[in-house]
Amino acid sequence: MINYILFCTLALFWGGSFVAIKYLIHDVPAFTAALYRVFFAVIFMLIIFNRKLKLPVGWFGREFFVSCGTGLISIGIPFSLLFWGEKYVTPSMAGVLNGTVPLWTSVISILFFSGLKDMTLHKFLGLIMGFCGIALIFGPKIVFSGNIEEVYGLIAICIMAVFYGLGNNLNARLLSQNKVIKGNINIVIQQISSVLYLIIAVLIFNGVPDFSLLLKPQNYSSVLYLSLFSTCFAFLIFYHLIHHFGAVKASTVTFFVPPVALILDMIIFNRVLTKFEAIGAGVIFVSMYLLKNRVKNHVKNLQRV
Repeated sequence: MINYILFCTLALFWGGSFVAIKYLIHDVPAFTAALYRVFFAVIFMLIIFNRKLKLPVGWFGREFFVSCGTGLISIGIPFSLLFWGEKYVTPSMAGVLNGTVPLWTSVISILFFSGLKDMTLHKFLGLIMGFCGIALIFGPKIVFSGNIEEVYGLIAICIMAVFYGLGNNLNARLLSQNKVIKGNINIVIQQISSVLYLIIAVLIFNGVPDFSLLLKPQNYSSVLYLSLFSTCFAFLIFYHLIHHFGAVKASTVTFFVPPVALILDMIIFNRVLTKFEAIGAGVIFVSMYLLKNRVKNHVKNLQRV
C-alpha cells in the first residue's frame, strides 16, 4: 500500500511543478527562477547524499565531460525553456506538451541512435498520433488566435521536450556505459553543470538576481517545492519505486503527470482547455500509451546510470 501512495505522491510532485513554476515566474524572471530550482536542488542533494558522494579515482576525464554535457541537455537547457515558456502558456498545456517527451525520445533514437530496428506498428502509430496532437494544439492558435506570445511559449516548451528526448537517449546510450561517473555522482554533476549554465544565462538575460524576491512566501515556497519535492524527493521516490515495482511499472507514473497538471490548473487557476487543446491532449495521451515501450526501455537503461 505504501508504494502505491508513493506512486500517487510522485505523480502529484511532478504534475504540481507546472503550477509552482507559474507562481514563481509571476515575480521572478524565468531564467532566474530556473536557476533557483536547480541550485537549491543541488544543495538538498548534497545534504541527502553527503556520505555517498565521493569522487572516484580518475573522475576527471571523458566520462566527466559527457556527464556535464548530458546535464546541460537534459536539465539546464530544458528547464530554462520550460520556465520561459510558461510565462505565456498555462500549466496544463505545459504538462500536456511535457507528455510528448516519449515522442521526441523515439524520433531522436530513430534518427541518431539506430532506434529504427525497434520500430513496431504501435510505435509508428504513436509517432503519427503524437504529431497530430501537437498540430491540433498549435494549428488553431496560429490560424485563429493571433496571440503570438502564446505560440512562442508553446514552441519553447516543445523544444524543451525535444531536449528531454535527447537527454533520455544520451543517458541510456552513453552514460549507461560509464564505469567511473555513475549513480548519484552522475546526477549531482549533471545538476551542478546546469547551475553553471543557468548562472551565465541569468547574468546575460536577467541581470543580477534580486534575492529579496525570495523573501515573499509565494516565491520561497515555490522554490522549496520545485527543488526539494519535485526534484530531490521525486528522484528518491522514483528510484524506490523502480526497486520495488520494477522499471516497467514505475515508468507508468509519467502517464499521470499531464492529467495531474490539468486538474491542478483547473482547481487553482480555474482554467480549462479549449476544444482543440482538449482533443490534442487526448490524442497525445493515446500516443504516450502507444509509445510506452520506448519509455520502459529508457527507464531500464537509466537504472544503470
